[in-house]
Amino acid sequence: MRRAVYAGSFDPLTNGHMWVIGQSLDFDELVIGVGTNPDKRGRYTFSKDERVEMVKRATKHLPNVRVEPMDVQYINNFASSMNGTHIVRGIRNTDDFKQEEVIRDFVSKYNPELSFLYSMPPPELRHTSSSFVKGLIGYNGWEDVVEGYVPRVVYNNLLVKFSGLQGRWSALWERIGGKGTGEEAYRELISLYGETKRAYHNFVHIAHALREMDGAKDIIENPDGVEMAIWYHDAIYNTNEKCSEEKSAELAGQRLGEAGLMTPFIDGVADMILATKHQTMPAKSDKKYLVDIDLSILGKSHAEFDEYERDIRNEYSWVSEAQFRQGRGSILQGFLDRDSIYSTDFFRQKYEEHARRNLERSMAQLSR
Repeated sequence: MRRAVYAGSFDPLTNGHMWVIGQSLDFDELVIGVGTNPDKRGRYTFSKDERVEMVKRATKHLPNVRVEPMDVQYINNFASSMNGTHIVRGIRNTDDFKQEEVIRDFVSKYNPELSFLYSMPPPELRHTSSSFVKGLIGYNGWEDVVEGYVPRVVYNNLLVKFSGLQGRWSALWERIGGKGTGEEAYRELISLYGETKRAYHNFVHIAHALREMDGAKDIIENPDGVEMAIWYHDAIYNTNEKCSEEKSAELAGQRLGEAGLMTPFIDGVADMILATKHQTMPAKSDKKYLVDIDLSILGKSHAEFDEYERDIRNEYSWVSEAQFRQGRGSILQGFLDRDSIYSTDFFRQKYEEHARRNLERSMAQLSR
């Protein structure tokens, strides 16, 4: 068996790492070793367990990839313990080349039977590294910039760990006249959307929904109400229950009531959250925009949509394959049976055609 080993700290995993992984899938098996560099002890952003989990989730759709924690050990010893035949490495620049030359000479001295496979990423990933990604965090708008360099699961963990979008939440809280700073409510939301059971309905979903709203902000009647509904619409999420929207609306009502908001505003937010059950086409304008924002993922690129479908399957991992196919197929067919998937002209023009193609493609896959 040709078994390759790709080892590193992955603090965090980047799109550059994912590219190297993608170049190494011709092996019978690729073992990714997530380890600790003695020089970086005490300076890791994520614990080893967190890093292992992120790599596992980012590569779960790749059938011949296995992720293992790696003790503080030489790469050749780890490769041998995994019965590896090859060591996979990425080279971005001349500095990397010099370092890899030293590593190869060392490994060849003690384990000459191990072969090396080197991959050089394309120009757009040439300078992507874990340290580069972490160096972007903290600047105004970092939440939008960082996403382009990391897998979705890593992006979510970065948003949670570094209080992403907090400035936006605070600005909304101030505009609606909430008591205090809203810090406690924000921390609660961060905790809820950071639950490990979530694969799609996490903080990334909120970040994307807010961006979609920004594109339509000038034509939304009550943008502050819609934005608050976005923050809370999936706050409570449990695939084992059918009342997540009701509980999310209830939580929003409690927190906004404690903040001293007026009843009409609170009721309007709760009503919009309930509309995200997507059982009927909404009649009111603000609800139309909210449900269209929530469904915007259906009209994204094939790659984004396919990742969304995998994430939904992961959230329903407790359901048998046959049951999932039947239930998921029923939901997607319901959208296809509508005269229009989207309720507003804005989102209909933006996503309708592509959404129908994505749904038809997904239905074909579910029926296999």
